[in-house]
Amino acid sequence: MLLAFSGAIDSKAAVAYHKAVIRTVDWTLTGKVVSASGEALPGVTILVKGTTNGTTSDLNGAFSISVPESAGTLVVSYVGYTTKEQAYSGPGAINITLADDTKALQEVVVVGYGTQKREDVTGAISSVSAAQIEKTPVTTLDQALQGRSAGVQVTNNDASPGAGIQVQIRGIGSFGNNEPLYVVDGYPISGGVNTLNPADIASMDILKDASATAIYGNRAANGVVIITTKRGKAGELQISLDALTSFQTEPNMYKLLNAEQFATLANERSVPDEFAPVPEWSNPSALRNIDWQEELYRTGLRQNYNVAVRGGGEKVQSAFSLGLVDQKGIILGSNYRRYNASVNVDYNATKWLKASTSIKYSRSDSKIALGTGGQNSGLGVGTFTKLIPTMTGNPLTDQVKDENGEYGYYTKNNTAVSYLDNPLAVIETQDQKNQNNYLLASAYLEATLAKGLRLKTNLGVNISDFSGYYFTPSNNRLQAPVLSNYSQSATNTSEYLWENTLAYTRTFGVHTIDFVGGFSFQDNTIRQIGAGGNGQISDVLRNLTNVQTITNIYGDQYSTSLASQFGRVSYNLLDRYLLTATVRRDGSSRFAQNNQYGVFPSVSVAWRVKNEAFLANVNALSDLKIRASYGQVGNQASIDPFKYLAQYSTGGSQLSINNNGYPFNKKYQEGLVLQGLPNPGLKWETSVQTDIGLDAYFLNNKISLTADYYRKESRDFLLNINVPAQTGFSTATRNVGSIRNSGIELGIEYREAEKPFKYGIAANITTVKNEILNLGGLSAIGNIGGLGFPNVGGNTWVEFSRSEVGGEIGAFYGYQNAGIFQTQAEIDALNARASEINGANTPYQATTTVPGDRKFVDQITVDSDGDGVPDARDGKITANDRVVLGSPIPDFFGGLNLDASFKNFDFNMFWYASVGNEIFNYTSRVLQNFGATQGGIGLQNIGEEYYLNRWTATNPSNTYPRVTRPDLNGNTRPSDAYIEDGSYLRLRNVQIGYTFPTALTQRATIQKVRVFVSAQNLVTFTKYSGLDPEIGQIADPDTGRRNVTMSGVDVGTYPLSRYFGLGLNVTF
Repeated sequence: MLLAFSGAIDSKAAVAYHKAVIRTVDWTLTGKVVSASGEALPGVTILVKGTTNGTTSDLNGAFSISVPESAGTLVVSYVGYTTKEQAYSGPGAINITLADDTKALQEVVVVGYGTQKREDVTGAISSVSAAQIEKTPVTTLDQALQGRSAGVQVTNNDASPGAGIQVQIRGIGSFGNNEPLYVVDGYPISGGVNTLNPADIASMDILKDASATAIYGNRAANGVVIITTKRGKAGELQISLDALTSFQTEPNMYKLLNAEQFATLANERSVPDEFAPVPEWSNPSALRNIDWQEELYRTGLRQNYNVAVRGGGEKVQSAFSLGLVDQKGIILGSNYRRYNASVNVDYNATKWLKASTSIKYSRSDSKIALGTGGQNSGLGVGTFTKLIPTMTGNPLTDQVKDENGEYGYYTKNNTAVSYLDNPLAVIETQDQKNQNNYLLASAYLEATLAKGLRLKTNLGVNISDFSGYYFTPSNNRLQAPVLSNYSQSATNTSEYLWENTLAYTRTFGVHTIDFVGGFSFQDNTIRQIGAGGNGQISDVLRNLTNVQTITNIYGDQYSTSLASQFGRVSYNLLDRYLLTATVRRDGSSRFAQNNQYGVFPSVSVAWRVKNEAFLANVNALSDLKIRASYGQVGNQASIDPFKYLAQYSTGGSQLSINNNGYPFNKKYQEGLVLQGLPNPGLKWETSVQTDIGLDAYFLNNKISLTADYYRKESRDFLLNINVPAQTGFSTATRNVGSIRNSGIELGIEYREAEKPFKYGIAANITTVKNEILNLGGLSAIGNIGGLGFPNVGGNTWVEFSRSEVGGEIGAFYGYQNAGIFQTQAEIDALNARASEINGANTPYQATTTVPGDRKFVDQITVDSDGDGVPDARDGKITANDRVVLGSPIPDFFGGLNLDASFKNFDFNMFWYASVGNEIFNYTSRVLQNFGATQGGIGLQNIGEEYYLNRWTATNPSNTYPRVTRPDLNGNTRPSDAYIEDGSYLRLRNVQIGYTFPTALTQRATIQKVRVFVSAQNLVTFTKYSGLDPEIGQIADPDTGRRNVTMSGVDVGTYPLSRYFGLGLNVTF
């Protein structure tokens, strides 16, 4: 210590004085940080405790830091290792050894309204870390869940830019909503996570059984995903920059006919029914060919940029981040851009009072020119299978777009093809955009009233503003000219949350009690409005004030609220015997007053067997816990608000597609019309769940094993039940029926972090058994879906899925094939047999059946001996011959993650598999069918596979039927001809990275620089013949909502393709 003096003269008193100035000389500490095996650890954070003074170790683990000239403590931390406090008392060298902590990242899990040590958890909870999310570049957060956790099935409904996906936890438990509840930094939301920035996420904890989810009551039947975002840490100021540019390659393409093949086949089709061939197609070899797939596909581009600043002192810690995703899809006109901003601030006002704020904002702009491919969504990707590969055959006009920018169209007055659009013209001339602004914000105050006693109040707001417009120009080049069309819509959702909780934790000797209880109020208001019209005065003036005729106008506003009380108590005896009891009482305005409130309880127990004396000396076993739980939770999301009330709609024939009015004076007049029968007895769906599981760790936590058996029975789900015609309606909504999901979940992980070559292997697998127990007196519910099957045979030729008691929900349904009729004699013999059993002139299939048609199986449906058991066939094909053909629900699914690092290199590879599910390949059916007929000629393209292997008199195929239109035999009715094995194994992600030496980057005051290359969807192993086996749910044409009974149907959705990317991570 140096003692110096300085002097001064007080001018007023003329008195000289001296004051002592103490100057300290800092000590310099040097040293090296190594692992338990002696390996140098680069990038380790070394901080002087209680200050922001710190440094990091270099590539060789060495460090140097200046500290005040007094004894103190260094806090040494490194990812994957136990944080260590190292005391020092003077300058010199300090060598520090960090112990591996395999469980460090998962030591604490987030549960409803709190956290728990993983060793104390009695429910079924799995976690996804930030490191796992970062290894898989995704556009939306929910995509990061696929294959990461047992029990969680994630499926792409379509791969268009920014599209959401389907998440199901432990199976399908409802005919309605099956999405989990998401809780973001303590705020419960239904959906909307695709607006969050994956780079902001610190962890996702997935609550799967009733013990873990009951604290969320009537919204928890489908599981809960708790999302925690990254926050600032005291003593660390960190600036990070992440960038990734990925190219998306064109996907696999349909193998279709060229112009010559198509015209040849069309002419072949004309002969049997004596139609005159289309003149332009009389010389097929002279036709100009159009490959519509080549015209509409492109190389896609996705760019992800994120910048974040996180850090703080002992009082205030903050995190601020900005993000941008910009994606141009592989189909022209499909684009998505999202901006994200996030602010998290934590303020420790005093030792007993702290405050926290979380704000998430995003804005997204999207354009999907071709929709999602549903049969009723206009120009879907399935259009590629329909467009014929030629227009007129005239070399002067038969082109997509000429040098003057003029689009080619099918000949205006050619009845064979004139109704078809030029999809490139549609994409390039239409103007369509959707915009969504999303704000999620919450703030809380927490006061520590006494030791272990905390009071917390939390306020939040969730606001979403959606707006969109769609414009199509006029077109007089079609046979039926169309006017320009403009429509506009807007939806605003405003939600407010107020929660208050009281938490108490206390240890009394060998007893520990942890309690949390509180009340919550959540209010949601939705406002929506829209209008559309046609005949703009000018195509340039694109707004509603310039349309000549308003064709549609609507508006709606309603509010719902949820008032709740909840509590959870956990008891720990001797750190061996654990008990958790939870209850929540919810009141929902969605239901009538007598059914608004419900109580949802759960209880769970666990035994930490490892802590028993008889296992104390089993060193290979680090920990072993056995758990069991039982509880009841609800699902209110499957019911629209106010179904218990009589609902009316207004409008007339010109203003509403529903024609809500009455005939009067020979005209249709506007009026007020009852839209459905009210049901004051409606209530939420209920799920009763049982879980038995174990958690085991071996070899100092290097190996972890988690296993669960689950059984989830969903009751009182909502169905439309037939009602007497006297009511004026055919159906009414009722709470009836039940369905059970059961299965086994298994997760195992091995991690070696002590050696120079570090690696880890993690795998999980889930089995699912879905069974319908009751349908409220019905034996089955069918789905005719409006896909476009031939209706010559009525609904028996249209129904493609059926949910039967004893079967699985949404199982595929139809006829079994017995090959192709080869001769007329074969048909005559079966017809004679049918007439013998059922009466004269009874055909086996149809009176129009000829060689080349499909032959379907006559099932055993007749009880010939009266014992009540069918034992004979009736000799003819009827609706009774339909059977279950397969299920879109897999027998099991799972993921495999491999990661490794050596020195500065790191590697990650992730696989995902789905096994045992079937796919209804509706696209295959389209590729075997000419479609609509004009002039006797079909108007959509055909698959090359069918063309080359179809039945003809000279090629008696037993695989594909003859060319026919109309389809009077029902060759294309729902049958196993279109059911395929949908199992697949996909290399979902591969990433290789290199981190530059610390000694090099620290010269530029940069803590870390990492570059990496990545590839997604690199290879897929499957027997499925379609473009991609990952098929989710398609939208019901009647409601527009995705429907579980329409799962696994391939209608030509936006295809998944490969990504190849180059990325950069920089930390300052």
